[in-house]
Amino acid sequence: MKIKMVDIAKHLGVSKATVSLAVNGKPGVNEETRRMVLECLEEMKKNNGVIPVKENIVTVSGHPVNQMIKVVIVNHNKGAACNSETDLWSDVLATFDSEARRLGYLYGVTYLNDDIAQIEAVITECNMDFVAGVLLFGTELKEEDQNLLERIKKPLVLYDCELPDSRYSSVCADNRQMLKSAVDYLYKEGASDIYYFCTGKDNYNYRVRKKAFLNTKSNEDTASAKYILDLGDEIPRITETLLDWLRKNPLPQGILFENQQISIGALTALRKYGVNIPQEVKVVGFGMIPDYIYQDLKLVQMRISDTEGVLLAMDLLDKKIRQYSRSKVKIYTEAEMIVS
Repeated sequence: MKIKMVDIAKHLGVSKATVSLAVNGKPGVNEETRRMVLECLEEMKKNNGVIPVKENIVTVSGHPVNQMIKVVIVNHNKGAACNSETDLWSDVLATFDSEARRLGYLYGVTYLNDDIAQIEAVITECNMDFVAGVLLFGTELKEEDQNLLERIKKPLVLYDCELPDSRYSSVCADNRQMLKSAVDYLYKEGASDIYYFCTGKDNYNYRVRKKAFLNTKSNEDTASAKYILDLGDEIPRITETLLDWLRKNPLPQGILFENQQISIGALTALRKYGVNIPQEVKVVGFGMIPDYIYQDLKLVQMRISDTEGVLLAMDLLDKKIRQYSRSKVKIYTEAEMIVS
């Protein structure tokens, strides 16, 4: 009898993706969950594809199987939740994993995309008995997704996004303050002609940063949107687009880089064009890029502690699961300005 991954997933209270990762030895699943998946697989092989019924199944920590934190990653293929050029979230997911185990829970990851059947499956999974609480990784959360959240009946905390009506507790970076600090730094360094270089992607963090940037321009220039330059969403394209733009436009005094991709692609273009940083142009990047990429440049970067945000979000969710807190809370993590 053929063994189906979905049967293992339902039995253990994890997603099919988690089972696949565990069976194929891939990262993204903690060792305790991997062990349980492989043990269940072996039992099914011995029993002609049937999962033997066992009572009082518990984890090594002594918690019942149904004590699981489900991390739901909203992935609309915008390159924030999943990106082939910059591995932004491996450390974040690893921290989710270790913190869930420290708090005594199992941990499962599920991706929420645009497929209606898959969306329904995720919502059903989140409401099953084995799920104690849900942490929604909402970097790519769209406005139309918000109604789906109401169908999740378990304790829920938003990570890396927030809703304007404060229906749910959330933990995210303080993008507004981060943008203001970066602009204030550039002004202090003598740069008044400031541009914002972006990817054109639409997600929570980028929307808030762009809006905050436009607010800094609103009292100066009615055509403030011209200071936002969309360079594309892949590093080679970013470099070529900026090189072409530099040939046709004067060099700004100050530039804000929206994310790591923009930082790498734009710095490559500026170097190829012979621009001296920071002598000719002052730049500030959001998110850290590896030191080895541009060791000879004086870079100013806004470091966002994703690990701090994860710990805060997991602690908040744990309190809600244990009913220590019924309040709706918004937590903003501060960025640190790093001058290399």
